Amino acid sequence: MPSVASSVKVLAPAQGGEASTEVAEHRLSWEGYAYTVRVARHGAPVTEPLLVLGGSDQTRYSWMRHERWLGELGTVVTVDLPGFGDADFLPAEHGIDFLAECAGHMLRELGLGPVNLYAGCYGGAVGLRLAQRYPEHLRRVAVQGVSDHIPDWFAEALVGWVRLLEEGHVEETAEEFVRCFVPPPGNRTVRKHAALTRLMYQQFAAQSPRDVAVTVERNRRLLAHEWYRRAPVPAVPYLVFTGEHDTLATPDLVRSVAADLPGAYFTTIAECGHLAHLQRPQDFCDLLVRFFRDQHPQDAGLSYCGPFERY
Repeated sequence: MPSVASSVKVLAPAQGGEASTEVAEHRLSWEGYAYTVRVARHGAPVTEPLLVLGGSDQTRYSWMRHERWLGELGTVVTVDLPGFGDADFLPAEHGIDFLAECAGHMLRELGLGPVNLYAGCYGGAVGLRLAQRYPEHLRRVAVQGVSDHIPDWFAEALVGWVRLLEEGHVEETAEEFVRCFVPPPGNRTVRKHAALTRLMYQQFAAQSPRDVAVTVERNRRLLAHEWYRRAPVPAVPYLVFTGEHDTLATPDLVRSVAADLPGAYFTTIAECGHLAHLQRPQDFCDLLVRFFRDQHPQDAGLSYCGPFERY
């Protein structure tokens, strides 16, 4: 079936007065569900395009701030897959495999592969499934904040969130959501804790009725389908990391994922929880740029990282 519905190009000034960035947005369709891809080209590429598959509450625009650093790589691709952002609503009967198939379709339609892949949280499950199903599309893979199973306490929280949202208790759900993703620091140093708590609460509580319906269905999808699958993956470089204080995808849980990926390096980002890309955005991007440029971050003595472990 025809898949490219539209393509719009704009020119935007780059950060720091550098050459213009070319941005193209493509409206595609997979199995009858429309979705949108944003392709930002920042000067001459130094490596393969970077595909970003972010978390459940992130859209293709969530990474524009990070492009000031990630743009060093050349091309940055972000996407609202079905069930995310302004893409079509996706019923929960479609699981992680469907989203991975859609991502593979996107790479084929736009001729982007092979790509470097950053996959975080919800996007991490999709990204690893993409690697298993379409290994030829990937050159290097960085995975953040992904565990090999959904912890029982979080599965129970998801059930509660669905119930609260269906009953119209959006603000109460927002409080529970923040407690899961931005836990209190206690006697630890957790960067930007107060600011992130306010931001995450405000964004969740401000959801439109459509946004709430999408959130409910996304949570149902997590509960109804296989989250993590142990299956062969391509023999490419892997970097696996999480925040040192992440209570959702704890370092030990994420180490289990690293152990499944051949030759993977595992590390933590210091003074961060689950949202390292917001807590230490420049350091987060520096780690990715070094990895995708084959600059061996494990040998760089990075002050913002814990020890690098090889699996």
